[in-house]
Amino acid sequence: GPWVVRPCSPRPQREDRNGSLPASTAPLPCPAVAEAPCPPGRAGGSFELPGAPIDNIEVSGGGVLVAGGSCLYELLPELRPRRRVPPLAEGSGCGEPPGVRSKLLLPYEEPGGGVLLAGWTRASGSCEVWERPAYRQRFNRTEVVSCLPGGSTAGVVFQQAGAWYLAVAATYSAGRREAREGCEPSESDQTTAITVRPTDSLLPSEELGIIKYHVEPLHFVDALWWGGHLFFPYYRWKAKSGTDPEPPSMAVLHQLQPSERGFSLRGQVYLDCGCRSLIVSSSLVRQGAKGWWVGVFNHSHSTKTWNATAVCIFGMEEMREQACASTHFAVNENHCKSPTLIHSGLAAVYGTVVLNQIVLFLGTDDGQLLKAILNEDMESNCPEVLYEIKEETSIFPKLRLDPVDNNYIYLSSANKVRRIPVANCSRYVSEQECLSAKDPYCGWCSLNRRCTLKENCTRSNSTKGWYNISHAPDKDLKILLSFPEKNKHIKIHSIEPLWISTLGKSEITVKGENFTRASDIKLILTGISGCKPDIIKVRNVLNDTQMTFALPPTRKEAKSVCIQADGRRCSPAITLHYKENDNLNISKTEVEVYLSYMNGTQTKKVWFNVQNITKKPDRSTILCKFKREGTDKIDFSTVKVFVSRFPFCCNLTLSVLKFHYSFFFPSFLVAFIVTRYKSKELTRKQSQQLELLEYEIRKEIREGFAELQMDELDVVDSFGTVPFLDYKHFAIRTFFPESGGFASIFSEDMPQSRDQTRKDESFNMLHALICNKNFLVTLIHTLEKQKNFSVTDRCLFASFLTIALQTKLVYLTQILEVLTKDLMEQSSNVQPKLLLRRTESVVEKLLTNWMSVCLSGFLRETIGEPFYLLVTTLNQRINKGPVDAITCKALYTLNEDWLLWQVSEFKTVTLNVIFEKIPENESGDACQTIQVNVLDCDTIGQTKEKSLQAFLNKNGFLYGLQMDEIGLGKCVTRELLDIDGTSEVLEDGIRKLNTIGHYEVSMKTIPMSVDYSDEHCHLILPDSEANKDVKGAGHKGKQKFKVKEMYLTKLLSTKVAIHSVVENLFRSIWSLPNNKAPVAIKYFFDFLDAQAESKKITDPDVVHIWKTNSLPLRFWVNILKNPQFVFDIKKTSHIDGCLSVIAQAFMDAFSLAEQTMGKEAPTNKLLYAKDIPLYKKEVKAYYKAIRDLPQLTTSEVDEFLTQESKKHENEFNEEVALIEIYKYIVKYYDEIVSKLERERGFEEVQKQLQQVKALFDEKKKCKWI
Repeated sequence: GPWVVRPCSPRPQREDRNGSLPASTAPLPCPAVAEAPCPPGRAGGSFELPGAPIDNIEVSGGGVLVAGGSCLYELLPELRPRRRVPPLAEGSGCGEPPGVRSKLLLPYEEPGGGVLLAGWTRASGSCEVWERPAYRQRFNRTEVVSCLPGGSTAGVVFQQAGAWYLAVAATYSAGRREAREGCEPSESDQTTAITVRPTDSLLPSEELGIIKYHVEPLHFVDALWWGGHLFFPYYRWKAKSGTDPEPPSMAVLHQLQPSERGFSLRGQVYLDCGCRSLIVSSSLVRQGAKGWWVGVFNHSHSTKTWNATAVCIFGMEEMREQACASTHFAVNENHCKSPTLIHSGLAAVYGTVVLNQIVLFLGTDDGQLLKAILNEDMESNCPEVLYEIKEETSIFPKLRLDPVDNNYIYLSSANKVRRIPVANCSRYVSEQECLSAKDPYCGWCSLNRRCTLKENCTRSNSTKGWYNISHAPDKDLKILLSFPEKNKHIKIHSIEPLWISTLGKSEITVKGENFTRASDIKLILTGISGCKPDIIKVRNVLNDTQMTFALPPTRKEAKSVCIQADGRRCSPAITLHYKENDNLNISKTEVEVYLSYMNGTQTKKVWFNVQNITKKPDRSTILCKFKREGTDKIDFSTVKVFVSRFPFCCNLTLSVLKFHYSFFFPSFLVAFIVTRYKSKELTRKQSQQLELLEYEIRKEIREGFAELQMDELDVVDSFGTVPFLDYKHFAIRTFFPESGGFASIFSEDMPQSRDQTRKDESFNMLHALICNKNFLVTLIHTLEKQKNFSVTDRCLFASFLTIALQTKLVYLTQILEVLTKDLMEQSSNVQPKLLLRRTESVVEKLLTNWMSVCLSGFLRETIGEPFYLLVTTLNQRINKGPVDAITCKALYTLNEDWLLWQVSEFKTVTLNVIFEKIPENESGDACQTIQVNVLDCDTIGQTKEKSLQAFLNKNGFLYGLQMDEIGLGKCVTRELLDIDGTSEVLEDGIRKLNTIGHYEVSMKTIPMSVDYSDEHCHLILPDSEANKDVKGAGHKGKQKFKVKEMYLTKLLSTKVAIHSVVENLFRSIWSLPNNKAPVAIKYFFDFLDAQAESKKITDPDVVHIWKTNSLPLRFWVNILKNPQFVFDIKKTSHIDGCLSVIAQAFMDAFSLAEQTMGKEAPTNKLLYAKDIPLYKKEVKAYYKAIRDLPQLTTSEVDEFLTQESKKHENEFNEEVALIEIYKYIVKYYDEIVSKLERERGFEEVQKQLQQVKALFDEKKKCKWI
């Protein structure tokens, strides 16, 4: 039947090209097809703060405020920038001026509009008051927040008697009296801890309340307003260093009288959390009149242990009542209490209440976002990992929910904030799993038959449409049964080892009691990866106190281990740790093994030579040997073996078998007969297997030969418009191939100056200085002589110079000539053939950029279409056969490293795909049916890709939705997914991705959506080069013998299929259309010929190598390997591997070395070995034809360069390039001046350089550069 491609329901909002969000649309009415789940996290956005880490984040109304360094940004909920708040846009980056940090960010709403309090470390701790949304500054008050970069500041805004107040706690002094520049608090502020100030003036007063400390500075973590009281969690400054650590406390302030405005210190409450002395993060959880304070605590020592951090929860009402009155911050008794949750490396917490359940979001110092759910007894479940940052950077202590859509949370780390979904409901497959997870965000959507957020379910307002744990039927809940004890319950005393590798361990030993009295013993392994525990059966019960288990591999984390027997509850749990380092902690040089035995009355030792630590999964065997001198008999009853690294010793036992000679001969006869029979049976089976193997090999070779002779590729002739990049992006990608951040820098506008004349004067003088040929050449030579002027600096300088002189190509060409001649002088004394071979000097990179600028038109008009056809043809050829969805290896490829040789059996399936109308596309057809050819081994994701490509090929435009926004289903049945309940599970728990062939076999249970990992495979097992075939369920447990070399013909068939396209591209590069060469090529080749003639170089090979190094190997090969430089496409790793083979053939065509190929030569050389001689002849004819063309006149060259300069007049902000060049001049200013002083004729240039430096120094004071 027909297959249907349709949008997900509900469809995640996406930004349009104008940066706005489209209106939400109703789901499409098609009950025949199940809706595709939109994977969590795909709809979230991100924002990076330029040049500084994030110091503060807050949400208000319909937006997000992010501050860091000297910058403050207001963002939309999806994290698109709305504005950069003035006047903080003075510097070129948020890191200027250095040392500035955001200390306070408090938005609140007054009757007349929004207000923002923003505190900074500058001006002795200033606080600015802004009116929102216009961001007009009311005033700025100094000495409000801490001016110390490492000092603490915590504030809260509250309303009392119709007026607004700011309560702020800050570390105004670190206890040292020495002054710090820009941070010099007054004497009255030296010991100030907490102040209460009216927001209309921000002036402190004794009337409102000023609380001071008497002993030492304090570090405040948060400020809270609850129940008419102020709460400030804090710890002592010296606790950071671990010297005399004391438990943290909660300071409580209360109002003096209801008619008065002042506050006084009611007292403090000790915050006991397992004797941890530091508070890392804080959050206030509100539910009606109730309130709880949640804190992350850490030990003062810096050593990272599994229990260093913990979460503790305290009731706000209890703390208010228990606060002990005190005149200053004093110390009271300490009682260590048990935490709510212990976890390694916690760094952030945010708490909220969902359906009467407290949900905690936790951040870690290695970039994980966790979610924990508390029950009514404030006990936590096992935290679930919601998100992991690839770079493993620490999470910022403040987490905030999206103010518009509470289904997202903002996660900050380093200089980036991300918008992450609060739940991953699609991970639960069935209704029972969904409800048993007890996640208040997730519920069962009865219409779509999957676990979703409430907002993602059709008719979710109906109780029967969407329901979760709060109103689920009893039959869906887990039931815990209890039985009367008939005998003693088993107990765990210890586990050995407690720390194991993430790869798993073949055996651990559990020690305890009453093991032999129990039956049906299972080990329950629960960790933070999810709330579904691993249930492991016992391997061996050794005795009543010891038994062994085999543990599976998992991610780095701490896990809870308990033993369950006879269907009872688990025994008390013990923590087991999966360590990050998978290597064994000892090496063979660290282990000493010796043997001790008795020889008469003397004890003798024999030392062993340890060979290696075996690679068995359990890492439990040490292989060693020894050579004993002497022939003394050893009494084995006295032998002991010692391992010196460990306190280990064992006795050897020797069993002596005494044979009765009377039974020897009959036993020998029986053994002989049995052995002969088994030998014949083994020989017969081996012969059958050998015949089957020979048949398989003959079949594969014959099919490969037939395919090579008969296979044809129907190249797509009409592939629509070639998606060329505009000149600006093409130039940026070729100038800066490894720096993607320059595109926005060179295209943005410069900040406006109050003195436009002075601004133009500085840049004009620098530009005039660079346009002095003698100065510029001297400058480049001086820079290149500096030891720390690296190759990267040389390439960047050349690119900056190209952009700065983009509109003066005639002058840039003259500089190129001079520098090339200077380079020839350096190379001629050593080896002239090495000229321009690499890119290690300014002139070599300058030549690359010059070729890119001058040949951009020729590339677009002549080479672009055949080059794009090659990329399209390669993609088409690769997708003709099986492609592994995880490793990206394919049966049809040019590169042996990407050859999918394990799978060769597949069938083509033709699908009738119905593309439904997109609601936003009013002009589109209501429905389109397109025939799509796929393979039976294609995954659902690959099928969707081919369907979208077929739509593009037929209509010439994209369908309008991304891959993750559409679902694929069979009419009148259900939706198809890569992973669902029907997915085949292979050995070691690896789950095989669903294919088209798979869905023709079975349709059983509810689908789910998950991301691929090492626990999934498609056509080959992960990280396996063994001869394994997991294509069909019929081969489960068997292995087909396959040899990679049998499938090398696939490389040749691919080469034959695309050969005409490759040759067409090559010949379009080295041919002369209309018997004319591009001006830039003709000019530079003639220049090289003239230089060789002037230097009396008669060897034609030298000039050939110069031309090859300057154009084909410098420019064309770079383009061939990187189509993304020319087209708006994404280059896959597989395409990159194939293009590398083609580029190698292109390079070989220009080489003068003779090709001497042997049978052991690499396949990428052998593929084009027969074509290279012909290509070499064509290249030599190409070089000769260019030389025979009439020489260009100077006016012709200048006219071409002038026209190219005019084309790109407004492409780049040349002033930015001038600034970058000036940075190099300033860095080596003394060396440049010294060089100019030694040379004659540079007196006027020195004065100009000094004037330029003076002007730029003046602008630096104004934060221009």
